[in-house]
Amino acid sequence: MSNQSVRDKALLLASEARRIEVGQQETATAVAVSTRVNTLRDKLEGLRTTLQAARRLNAHGGDISLDNVNEGLDRFRQRAGGGLPSKPALDSAARTVDGVESRLRQALREAWRAWCEQRMAELRRDRLVMLSVREAAAAEQALADLDKLRRGDVRAAAIQQFVISHRELRAELDNAPDPDPEVLELLERLRVGTTLDKLTPADLQLLYDRQLASTVEVRRRAT
Repeated sequence: MSNQSVRDKALLLASEARRIEVGQQETATAVAVSTRVNTLRDKLEGLRTTLQAARRLNAHGGDISLDNVNEGLDRFRQRAGGGLPSKPALDSAARTVDGVESRLRQALREAWRAWCEQRMAELRRDRLVMLSVREAAAAEQALADLDKLRRGDVRAAAIQQFVISHRELRAELDNAPDPDPEVLELLERLRVGTTLDKLTPADLQLLYDRQLASTVEVRRRAT
């Protein structure tokens, strides 16, 4: 084998090794970029979900500022320049989007808490005693559902469900009559506990007149 052929083979091997090395580097770069793209996509999805909830709350009287929600994305587009974005550009965009989402989520939680307190204060809960047994039980369950929604994750669907349930319950309580002081005093005595001999005919008549007699259960006390 001539020196020429040995040199040619060595050059071919070196060229092939270089090609493999470049290919490996390109593959590693592609994987790194792909990983960062997926991270950025997840951050953007989180921001989209939070933004959707904030807009839904604002549509029902919330006051959440949505300024600067595109912060970082415009800068990212400029740095990408229409080509393959660099790893630093992707990392910077992910951090910025994460920061925007975090601040928006905090503002959403605070606005949601205040908004729910206002909506709950609108409910005439003192009128629950004027509802029938079935209606009162349904109203109490509606109140429990509203409280569960209030304490849960602030999502657009949860906000919409709260609005619907609150609207229905408020309409029912607004249409119920105001309880008079005599009724409230009698119901408080019954709640604390009393005996039949302490109930006057006027007390019993009041329960019948207000259609509350079916809400009172009488039991014989063990002696």
